[in-house]
Amino acid sequence: MRLKPLHLGMAALAGFGAYSLWWEPAMMMNVARYRVGLEEWRGRKPMRLVIISDLHAGWPHISLNRVSRIVDRANALKPDVAILLGDYSAAHPFTWGHTGKREIIQRLKAFTAPHGTYSVIGNHDWWQDAKAQLSRHGPVEAERELRVVGIPVLNNRSVRIGDEKTGFWLAGVDEQRPFDEGPDGEGMDDLEAALNEVTDDAPIVLLAHEPDLFDHLGKASRRVSLTISGHTHGGQIRVRGSAPLIMASDNEKWSHGRYDDEDGRALIVSAGIGCSVLPMRLGVPPELTVIELCEPDPETEEEADEAEEEFEELESEGKLPTGPGGLGD
Repeated sequence: MRLKPLHLGMAALAGFGAYSLWWEPAMMMNVARYRVGLEEWRGRKPMRLVIISDLHAGWPHISLNRVSRIVDRANALKPDVAILLGDYSAAHPFTWGHTGKREIIQRLKAFTAPHGTYSVIGNHDWWQDAKAQLSRHGPVEAERELRVVGIPVLNNRSVRIGDEKTGFWLAGVDEQRPFDEGPDGEGMDDLEAALNEVTDDAPIVLLAHEPDLFDHLGKASRRVSLTISGHTHGGQIRVRGSAPLIMASDNEKWSHGRYDDEDGRALIVSAGIGCSVLPMRLGVPPELTVIELCEPDPETEEEADEAEEEFEELESEGKLPTGPGGLGD
């Protein structure tokens, strides 16, 4: 029996739909690992950060039970510091079930680490809060629920992790795009307010839901060694490694992975877990992100060289910089 071209096309389309609408977003989970060797880390013990970004929980892809399984897997990666990067609820209309922020965050409170769990808020956490949109100020529901379960929210704040000799500063900024006005709209982020809480020369790691701030760190009052962001979902749809089909704005450029600028600052963008706009992923599976902070060695230097090449390629394409300054008044 021979299948007609029409039947083959219909079978291929059905397979594509099943894979991108169900298998990849609902069944897959990658672990992306990075080793970041920093000169300013010399004399310090390695530190492992495990990141859950852009969970966008909602049935059927990410039920509450799957949230718990994701937390279990993240804990199994043995973080020294556990990090939540915002956007906790589904951001498309093709979901249902009792997965409000309270229920989601109640499951996330089991994500723990010896040096604590810390969080920031994402754009959809703002956009989904009607009262905050009307009043144009927070705290939004997600922030309130995180505080209820004892997870600090680093809204323009910094905290000291570890002891004086071997620790570092973990800084976080409030949402850069709280009102769905694009990357040049009014933001709640104030990096200088966060950096003003830093009291010594220990390395600084910055949590920023969107990666836009990375363009402007050269103007900051203190050196930020590493920025960790999400937001982009890695583009969410990439066909055979092509340019992403879904990005947060027309001039979005930091899509996924690691980028190092000419001054040795590093940016790592997680592909996150959930979906936005459309309930599908293709070529960008959900991921947990693991970052090992350590002293430089040949392996970390090779990774840094590759990340700098990525940065230089974007620069040669004229994609630097974008977004507001984001450093506060």
